[in-house]
Amino acid sequence: MTITFTVNGETREAAAGISLMELIAQLGLHPESLAALVNDEIVERGSFAEKKLNANDTVELVRFVSGG
Repeated sequence: MTITFTVNGETREAAAGISLMELIAQLGLHPESLAALVNDEIVERGSFAEKKLNANDTVELVRFVSGG
């Protein structure tokens, strides 16, 4: 079974029960450089693996970039 949700404004599909950490890995991102919100609620980095995504969730991933 698959679910549909939104990531940074883009509709995506994934297997039901996918965790936020699994999504981040599928996107090829590094969790240590991300801030994440699910349905406008901040998800602590230490909870990415436990946070399960549901159908119609809205995920916002923000990557920290350093520079000068």
